[in-house]
Amino acid sequence: MNTITEREIMFEVEKSFSFEAGHVLTHHDGKCQNVHGHSYYVKIILQKEELQSEGSEKNMVCDFARISKAAKPMLATYFDHCFLNETLQTDSPTAEFIAKWIFDHLKADLPALYAVKVQETGTAVATYKSF
Repeated sequence: MNTITEREIMFEVEKSFSFEAGHVLTHHDGKCQNVHGHSYYVKIILQKEELQSEGSEKNMVCDFARISKAAKPMLATYFDHCFLNETLQTDSPTAEFIAKWIFDHLKADLPALYAVKVQETGTAVATYKSF
């Protein structure tokens, strides 16, 4: 018996961003214990069961411009060309940590926020999402 109740979602939108940053994973037992950097890609994913019924966002989940307005200043301040250990105040800014940090930072401005995906290499992606 499945104890998790799934909600039915009808609409999903994604907005992608990129940034360059450096970090070190202090506790890692491999190469990532050395200072290094990545060209990160971030996807901000919003979901809603219904589209907006009125106003400037009629028939939208959320205006892509509103997603950008919430995300771009945060990315410029804490991520782009930054040393993530300092700006995120952690000794281990992993992709998973970054995804949750971004989610927590954006949730108040984007109530329909469902997930944040952080890609740090061509084959490595971490996702944080709400249920």
